[in-house]
Amino acid sequence: MRPSSATEKPPVDAADFKAAMRVLAASVTVITSRRGDQLNGMTATAVCSVSTAPPQILAVVNRETTSHGLIADSGAFAVNILAAHQQELAGRFARRLDRPFEDVAHGLGETGCPLLAEAVAVIECRLRERHHAGTHTIFVGEVVGVSCRGAEPLLYFDGGYRRLAAADGAPPSWR
Repeated sequence: MRPSSATEKPPVDAADFKAAMRVLAASVTVITSRRGDQLNGMTATAVCSVSTAPPQILAVVNRETTSHGLIADSGAFAVNILAAHQQELAGRFARRLDRPFEDVAHGLGETGCPLLAEAVAVIECRLRERHHAGTHTIFVGEVVGVSCRGAEPLLYFDGGYRRLAAADGAPPSWR
């Protein structure tokens, strides 16, 4: 792939790219972080597994967010995969709030990051790598703790929250 210059036309129209990304279904997460007494969380769908040996995941965070600075400074973050009934939390953490965890059931994990009480899964990480990508940073975290509960995850697809259904229309089954 050849490098592009600032004067070249982008290879893809931004509106076309956004339309394609709208149909990429993703789990809805809240990435949490902490620096001292300051707790923060942000709603995100750009999270994925990187490796199982050692266990690592990545989270993509806009450099203009409060969360970015907290993750970079503290060297830790947690990924809370939301349950289908937690749409309100997804909306809450999509906004900038002075006290985002006020009246939100949570505990603090090994890294000090907030862990949401009713999340489908919580993955706690220590920061191992960071890579700049456009306006965002890709944070790679080594997993130091995991908890899972059998519940339906909240999904984001085509601009809205969705729920799982089996191909035959039956509700999903859990282990």
